[in-house]
Amino acid sequence: MDLIRRFLTRYAWRNIPHYVAGIAMLAATNWVVVRIPAIMGEALNVLHAGGPEALLGARRLALELVILGFVVIVVRTLSRVLFFNPGRELEHRLRLDLFEHLLGMQRPYFAQHKVGELVSIASNDTTSVRLLVGFAGLQLCNVAVAVPLHLYQMVATDAVLTLWCLAPIFVGAFYMRWTVRRFFGLVRDSMQLLAKLSDRVLECYSGIGTIRSHAAEEHARARFEQFNREYLELQLKVSNIRAFGMPVLSFSGFVAAGIVLWIGGNRVVLGEIAVGDLATFTALLMSMVSILTGLAWVLAAISRGFVSLDRVDAVLRTDAGLPPVVAELDIDVPPTLELRGLTFRYPDGENDVLDDIHLTVRPGRTLGIFGKTGSGKTTLLDLIARVRTPPEGTIFCDGVDITQVDLRSLRRGMAIVPQSAFLFSTTLRENVALADARVESGRPSKGWLRTAAKTDSAALIEAIHADEAKLRSVLDAAALHEDLDALPQGLDTVVGERGVMLSGGQRQRAALARALYQARPILMLDDVLSAVDQGTETRMVQAIRRLRTSNDLDTAPTTIIVSHRTSVLEHADEIIVLDHGRIIERGTHPELMARNGPYAETHLHQGQEGVARHA
Repeated sequence: MDLIRRFLTRYAWRNIPHYVAGIAMLAATNWVVVRIPAIMGEALNVLHAGGPEALLGARRLALELVILGFVVIVVRTLSRVLFFNPGRELEHRLRLDLFEHLLGMQRPYFAQHKVGELVSIASNDTTSVRLLVGFAGLQLCNVAVAVPLHLYQMVATDAVLTLWCLAPIFVGAFYMRWTVRRFFGLVRDSMQLLAKLSDRVLECYSGIGTIRSHAAEEHARARFEQFNREYLELQLKVSNIRAFGMPVLSFSGFVAAGIVLWIGGNRVVLGEIAVGDLATFTALLMSMVSILTGLAWVLAAISRGFVSLDRVDAVLRTDAGLPPVVAELDIDVPPTLELRGLTFRYPDGENDVLDDIHLTVRPGRTLGIFGKTGSGKTTLLDLIARVRTPPEGTIFCDGVDITQVDLRSLRRGMAIVPQSAFLFSTTLRENVALADARVESGRPSKGWLRTAAKTDSAALIEAIHADEAKLRSVLDAAALHEDLDALPQGLDTVVGERGVMLSGGQRQRAALARALYQARPILMLDDVLSAVDQGTETRMVQAIRRLRTSNDLDTAPTTIIVSHRTSVLEHADEIIVLDHGRIIERGTHPELMARNGPYAETHLHQGQEGVARHA
């Protein structure tokens, strides 16, 4: 009941006027449906009685039937519109809420829930909820209105026949109650299997290159067949229950009709009831049986709807695990970042990934982070960016604990380039200008153009040229400008799913261009030069250095660079060397070289490798 109450409060109450009007239209529809057999019975009685007024009376009743035929078309259509349209709107809002909620969830949540499952909930389950409140809701309300009207008219026609025909129908209804309970459990299992099947399909499509390169198509097909076979067998069970359960009400209705014809026919012969009344009663009975049989067909929609509603509600009620916001932080200028005794361990880990990290990055300065694989470099960046929530009182931005501020306001001050660059399946222009309201589908957005055109056309043209120049500038800084000539449509080339049209190095450079385009006060780069050659690396390092040389320290971003290449870190104001989560060395590049520690050894080794490559 709590689930239904939450759902009604959040989504359905605003549509109560539609549902009330829809129920009124259903009442009108069923009144007409009940009235038509009564008119037909009256017509038969009039014609059977004969006499000079029989034909006139039959014509009057026929005209009434035609009018009611037009009325039922209108009210039946309105009843469906009033029920189905709110269901569509509810599905739309439900998907928006799910999408927004998932955007706010942290990385540990997605480690526990597979993408295929979430996609299934956002697509299949929301559709099932829509069918529950639309189609199934209409049928349930229709039964609630139609059955009493039919029973009233049947009792008014002949109470004795009503009692005789209801007995087999009640037997069929009890059988359907047992079927519903069993059906509900099987539907829940089928929804869970469908989520696993969706996840398997997405996983195979994402890794199609790996599957082909290792000639593992047969293995992938066999695993898919296993999930598909399980889903098929469960669906066959559901179909069997539905196939054997639903005809029960129809059969009980035919039994009731047989009883009516047998007992009612005898009473007509004895003159206890008129033949028209028997015809009316039989039509009403068959109409009510068809309504109950239709309710049996709604069984699947009701079962799927409640299961889906429970699954959707479980996602929406999952807490993001974020600490409460108790402080404000607007990062408009490069801030000071400070780490005070940062120690971090993953929830399922046995050892600390980071241990007692102390450091300070002044405004406009650059911190370099160096260390071998598994030393905690990426984890440190994730904690500063709050991709993972750090312990309270360990990371501060301009003296404010970042765990106490709104996550969106913190992220708006950061430009982050992750180790694995992600590009959307759109144009290169829109990927670089991500989240820029002035760019839409690879060109200036229509909304921004309309707004700008109302002010000054000259300013509009100037702004467009300025944006284009800025875009070209960051592409040149990311050493991506020369690659545009090789792309079919240059900046307006659609890069494909996850940037499949580009090489690994081009994807990294596009992600760096995106960060430079955003020009945020905090810039964090996680080994973004790992997939580029040495010449391109040199150009990109020079571009990162120019962020300081072309600006004073008040406007240059506070920068953190993670890299396994020492040449990338030479210009940093301070470099820390991590090993098993601890800082084992710190200082400038010359200071670390003078100590002849791990950093100096790696630098010399990488220098020798570079000479060997050029030899």
